Amino acid sequence: MNDFPAYGNLSRYNVNGHKACPICEENTTTHQLKYERKTIYMHHRRFLQPNHPYRRLKKAFNGHQENDDAPIPLNGFQIHEKVNKIHHVFGKTPKKLSTTSPWKKKSIFFDLPY
Repeated sequence: MNDFPAYGNLSRYNVNGHKACPICEENTTTHQLKYERKTIYMHHRRFLQPNHPYRRLKKAFNGHQENDDAPIPLNGFQIHEKVNKIHHVFGKTPKKLSTTSPWKKKSIFFDLPY
């Protein structure tokens, strides 16, 4: 958990909010607590093996069995395509910025020769 904010700083990915999972992105399942201002992330048992006993537990989790498969992580080329579409303007930005992507801006690591 301590390295997750550092991951966000290095990759320029928004690691908080409703699309915080870099593997799930648009398919991240979030739930806002009713009396708290906290966002919780559900649907995480799909990353377990299909025959894992935790997938069948209802009472310990959200009252449902987990039957979905884990999403396929994006490869480097797919991430590079998403990041290349971002046009970041330096300076102060408005508070409510309507972005559909969790990527904040293109990291300098995409420009390094490998």
